[in-house]
Order: sequence, then structure tokens, then C-alpha cells
Amino acid sequence: MIFSARSRGLSTIVTSAILLSAVAIMGSFLVSWSNNVLVSHKMSMESSYASKMNKLNELLIIENVWFGQTPSKFVNITMNNAGNVWLNVTKIQVINSTGTKEFKFTRGQILPGKSNSTMLSYGWVDNSPVDIIITTARDSAYRVKAVP
Repeated sequence: MIFSARSRGLSTIVTSAILLSAVAIMGSFLVSWSNNVLVSHKMSMESSYASKMNKLNELLIIENVWFGQTPSKFVNITMNNAGNVWLNVTKIQVINSTGTKEFKFTRGQILPGKSNSTMLSYGWVDNSPVDIIITTARDSAYRVKAVP
């Protein structure tokens, strides 16, 4: 093989310019991609923080549980929101030795400082203790034991 001394090639200035522009394009792409990822993680963290803090500020006090039988057997539960955020009761479970009865709610909102009394149709048995578990929309659970 014979090489000519006059062969044409790219000079170092041209190749450096091509490499610099490629690095600049890839760098700007990586910076914009990482910015988008960080923004989405930031939004996720803010949402998680807000929900966890609201859950910590939620405080439900079960003030009174009483059982009645007119016209049919029922249990009445009085709840007080002693927290500083509104809470939404989504489910009440009444558990006795024979099983569990679950009551679901779609409108169980209790504003801060307010009370709510709920009457549930439940066939209780005298002197048979029951556990009452009240669950909120933020997945907090409050439990009380009562005996009819």
C-alpha cells in the first residue's frame, strides 16, 4: 500500500468542534431529563409528607357507645374529632365472639371540634363483649371495647 502525503482528513479543530457539540447536546439532554425526574420525585415527596402529617394531626375520640333495642337491636356510637384536620370515617367494624359485621360509609366527614353520632343496626347479645374498630380515610384505626 502506498500512502499519499497529500491525503485529506479532518483537522483536529473540526473533530474537536464535533466532539464538543455532541457533548453539549448530550449534556443538555441529561440535565433536562434529571430535572424532570427530580420534579416528579419532589411532587411525590410533598404529597406523601402532607398525607402523613394530616394522619398525625387526626384524632378521633369515641365518646359513647350504647346499645338499644327499640324497634330492633342497634348500637349507637358517638365520635368526636379532637384533631385539627377534618376526618372521614369510612368503615366501622363490630367484632364479637361469633364474627365481624362491617359497616361502610360514603359520607362520614367530621369537622375539627365537632361530634357525630351514628346508629347501626346490630343484633347484639347481653353480656357478650364486642370490639368496635373505626377506620378513617387516612387509614387510621380507633378501637374500643364495649359490653351490651
